[in-house]
Amino acid sequence: MTSNTIVLPLTLCGVLYVAFQLHLLPPSFARIVGRITFFPTLPLTYLARRLNYYTLIDSHVFLGAVPLVFLDHVKELHARGVRAVVNLCDEYQGPISAYRAMGIKQLWLPTVDHTEPTLQDIEKAMEFIQFHKERGSRVYVHCKAGAGRSAAIAYCWLLQQHLNWSLKETQEYLNEKRRVRKSLFRQTNIVAFYDSLHQDTLTRN
Repeated sequence: MTSNTIVLPLTLCGVLYVAFQLHLLPPSFARIVGRITFFPTLPLTYLARRLNYYTLIDSHVFLGAVPLVFLDHVKELHARGVRAVVNLCDEYQGPISAYRAMGIKQLWLPTVDHTEPTLQDIEKAMEFIQFHKERGSRVYVHCKAGAGRSAAIAYCWLLQQHLNWSLKETQEYLNEKRRVRKSLFRQTNIVAFYDSLHQDTLTRN
């Protein structure tokens, strides 16, 4: 086996991963790369997020990275009142067996990494979180790192709870709580959700 036999595939994988991180791949290809690289790059995600792996953004919702069973994240979250999870990872269905054992319900909304949730999925997540909030349960919202896809859901939840907040104010609030994508307030589906909230308010009035 020559060195090229090893180096070339590794180089190709590296190039693909960089292109994926820079959002240069078409969605169908990005989905494949995201699934292939999820577990190999998980240690990097953990190291980058370990000091603030999950964050309580209000009294009922945690925003964070993918829960790891071997680090007892599911047990920790359960101890903190979490009885429901919104999982935005297209590349991982989550620790389903651990959730079942702890009596935790999951809403899985598969969203390709580096893309945003659809407006329909945002609305599903809002209904799910509200349902569990009314029953006194906390909800854990996550993607891989808790910065993009899941942060969009947390952002929309805050918009729904604080109708007087602007898009910029909500971004600033979330930035103070956790390191998230700084352009959430410009994302198409978040803006559409914000507009729908205020259209509903005008209609009711």
